[in-house]
Amino acid sequence: MQKTELPEDLIEFLISGSQLDYDPDDCECGHVTLLAHDKLTPSVVFVDSDDAPFANQDPHAEEEGCYVIPAINLVAECEGYDPDGILIWLPDQKVFGTWDSEYWDVLIFPYATWRDISTSPVKYLNALWDQDAVLCEYLRPFPNYPFQPE
Repeated sequence: MQKTELPEDLIEFLISGSQLDYDPDDCECGHVTLLAHDKLTPSVVFVDSDDAPFANQDPHAEEEGCYVIPAINLVAECEGYDPDGILIWLPDQKVFGTWDSEYWDVLIFPYATWRDISTSPVKYLNALWDQDAVLCEYLRPFPNYPFQPE
């Protein structure tokens, strides 16, 4: 993975061994442990348009399958949930987001910097459960990403 794929302030944060500082009781997924910088790897997340606000515009809405989106998972562990996707970096979009691995939705934080997230992590970590707490929007995967039929 190229270092330039990640924001510089995130790289510095992770290299220093820092972790997000917040009260886990305020967070749906409890205590979150970020991956070490040298453990970050490129991956993908899957998105479909079922129940998404753009579903009626999706050219593949009636088909079985999903869109494949490049992503870098930032979370190693969390309480009670699969950590994969709780907080991600989308290198193509150059934005942070969160992936719902059950419903195959990606919410992006279009204006959030790492400083914003590290200063107030709970509202970003809780975005899948409380979208009104932070400025976020559904990632519309078409026409930018390939559709993979089932």
